[in-house]
This record gives sequence, structure tokens and C-alpha cells, in this order.
Amino acid sequence: MISVIMPTLWRGEYYKRMFPIFNNHPLIGEIIVIDNAPNKTDQEIFKLEKVRYFAQTKNLYVNPSWNLGVELSNFNILCLYSDDVYFDSKCIEEVHKVCTPQGGIAGFSLETISESHDNLDYLSPHEVLQVIPSNAMHYRFGMCMFLHKESYYVIPDQLKINYGDAYLFDQNVMSGKSNFKIEGCPTITRMRTSSKAKEFDDVRRSDAIEYAKINPSEGLIMELMDNLEKNI
Repeated sequence: MISVIMPTLWRGEYYKRMFPIFNNHPLIGEIIVIDNAPNKTDQEIFKLEKVRYFAQTKNLYVNPSWNLGVELSNFNILCLYSDDVYFDSKCIEEVHKVCTPQGGIAGFSLETISESHDNLDYLSPHEVLQVIPSNAMHYRFGMCMFLHKESYYVIPDQLKINYGDAYLFDQNVMSGKSNFKIEGCPTITRMRTSSKAKEFDDVRRSDAIEYAKINPSEGLIMELMDNLEKNI
């Protein structure tokens, strides 16, 4: 069974489509909501029997929220889900098979992700759904990830918004595990609906500096810092 974990500020919209799917899926055991903006809570979620709700008195940010959600989870397989992602649920059964203690994390292939569509029919019908080993990471990987609980490494406290996915990815590689990419699964997103907000610029900059201390070779570090500098 799978524990879905969603930290939220209620700025995304696609969870409204995914939650009923999660609630009715036989492999989903629970939907853990870490509410970092309880003054904006969507009351509709309480109609779903699998929802477990945890309001926070302040914004924990996404990485500490993932840590908390994993601690609260009741099942061995995790789905770290962002509220601005909608994907074809047919992939759940396939990705479930690779989420073992010996496997790493599974994220969606860059080729299956669209930020310009609002439905799932954009992908070519000849694309085959498959989950294949891959230790090549891309910058959208953390929008939704699946993994076994034994492949989850507590993300350091100093990383608040960014690099949680990179940390998990890299830790699994260093542990000798193979990560995976999900191909042929239509996925749409409004990428970083919350985290790209200017109010979080300082936090993202701090994350970049802190992750450079953990993994100086991480290529995303300079890319992020350069982008932030351009937006100041």
C-alpha cells in the first residue's frame, strides 16, 4: 500500500483532480495532507475517507513537511506529491512494483511532462508506459516521486524548499541503489506554483548555498543561484 504525502499552501489546483483518484485507488492506503496554510484549507478534502489532515501553526516548507509526512505515514511505499501535478493513474501499479527496499526513487521522465496542456491526451499514443532504471536527474523530478520508506533519507533541516529531491536521489545513488524514471505516463503541472514565489527567494538562495556544502558538484546549484540573481 502507498502513503501519499502532500505538503501544501493551497496554491496548486491539480490536487482537486488527483485526490478523488487517490481515494478510490486500491493501492493507495492514505493521503497525508501537511497543511502549511490552514487559513486557506480546502474543506472538500474532508469528504474523502483516506485523507489524514495535519495543520501546522507556521509554514514548515516542503522538505521538512516531507520529513514529517514520512514519520506520520502508515505504509511502506511513499508518494511525495505536489498539489500542482496531475498524472495518469495507470502508472501507479507499474511504479509500485519497483518501490522496494533495494530500489531508489522513481520520478516522471522529462519527456512525459507538459506545462502547457490541461488534459492528459497530449502524449503520443505510441508511447509505452514503463518504469526503467535511471540515475540521470532533471529539475522537475521532485514534483512527484515514489519510493520505499527504506529508501527515504531524512532531509537535512537546513534545506527548506529546494534540493530535497536531489538529496534523496543522490543518497540512493551513494547507497548503491538505482533510481528510476517513469516513461509514457502523461503528466501535467503548473511547476513550482508555490516555491517560485518571490517571497521565497531568500529561502531558495539559502537552500542553494547549503546544498553546495553537501554536494559541491551538484549542477543545479549555480543554475539556481544565477536565476535568482537575474530576478533580483
